[in-house]
Order: sequence, then C-alpha cells, then structure tokens
Amino acid sequence: MARQSLHKDRKGITNVIGAILFVLAIVALTSIIAIVAAEYSSYVRSADYLSNLERERSSESLYFTYAAGNPLRLNITNTCSSSIKITQIVVHNKTSNSLVINPIASIPIVLNPGMTEYNYSITGIDTARSNATIMIITSRDNAFVIVVEGGNVIFRN
Repeated sequence: MARQSLHKDRKGITNVIGAILFVLAIVALTSIIAIVAAEYSSYVRSADYLSNLERERSSESLYFTYAAGNPLRLNITNTCSSSIKITQIVVHNKTSNSLVINPIASIPIVLNPGMTEYNYSITGIDTARSNATIMIITSRDNAFVIVVEGGNVIFRN
C-alpha cells in the first residue's frame, strides 16, 4: 500500500508541473502573437503614411509665368489638388555667377489648390534681363527648376 500511495503522489506532482508548463506555453504564445500583431500594425501604418506622402509628393505641380518688372518677377500657381508649401528658393545668377539662397521673410509660401502668388520678386537676379537658374523647393522636397535667359522663361519643369 505504501507503494501505491507514493506512486499517486508522483502522478499528482507530474500533473501539476505539466499544467504549469502548459499555462506558461500558452502565455508565451499569446504574448508572441500580440507582439507580432502590434509590430505588423505599426508597419502597415508606416507604409500607408509613406505611400500617402509619396503620392502627395508626386502630384505636386506648380506653373510659372513671367510677370513684368525689374528685378524678375514670377507668378507661381499651384495646379495640383493639395496645398503646397514653398520652403526655399535658390537662385544661380549666371550673369554675375552668384548663388543666392533666399531667406525671405515671406517664405514659406503656402499655396492652396488653384491659388497664385502674383508678382513674386526673385531675389538674386539683378535685372529682368539676367540669365539665371531658379530652383523652388517645397516642404515635400520637390524641386521645380526654372531657367531664365534674357528675362524670358525658357524652361520650367
């Protein structure tokens, strides 16, 4: 009889240890699944954000026309469906061989869809007859290039 009782005690301890290991395995598996799901959700949100940012960046479009004046003045029109913020204007004046990064008080210029900034004076160009390359940079890091020769806009992207 003593032998049967000892065997039953061991069987009880084995059941308790097995139950504890089973519970620990379930808790570990549940934790791993929760962590993977949270990381995947974060990845999907990041990918969606970057996709939206790239879509907005690729849809940015500005149209430039020459406005009479000395120094050179441009009309800048937002032709896309989202707002554009112009953060910097860089001018390479080929006539005087100088580079001017415009720290203008009116920068940033925010243009809503269809909006035009009229008669924007380009700092760094001596006269309307200058030869220059103008780069307009937006907050989404798009760069729009304008080439001016003799006061005429000959290239714009």
